Amino acid sequence: MQRLPAKLQRFWSDSSGAVTMEYVLLCLMLATASVMMIISFSRAVARRFALVSYAMSGYSAEQIAEADENFRNEQENDAVVGETYSDYMHGEKVNQE
Repeated sequence: MQRLPAKLQRFWSDSSGAVTMEYVLLCLMLATASVMMIISFSRAVARRFALVSYAMSGYSAEQIAEADENFRNEQENDAVVGETYSDYMHGEKVNQE
């Protein structure tokens, strides 16, 4: 019976698993941040590439400006949709219009 407290003390003082867990948590945070960045910026980058391809295809300046304006309107709509999803995730009541 004397050995049990010594074993428990060694078990509680062993911190080798804590370091591994810290690295796991760090990797999870980096992965989550990477996914959120990809989600946030992928549409904006795709729109810019679309505008560049329009410019290289021979569209007129007016057509490119119109496409850019359409992209900006879509971006504003995306912000409204994102805000609505955020409200749902945080449990706030969202009025359907």
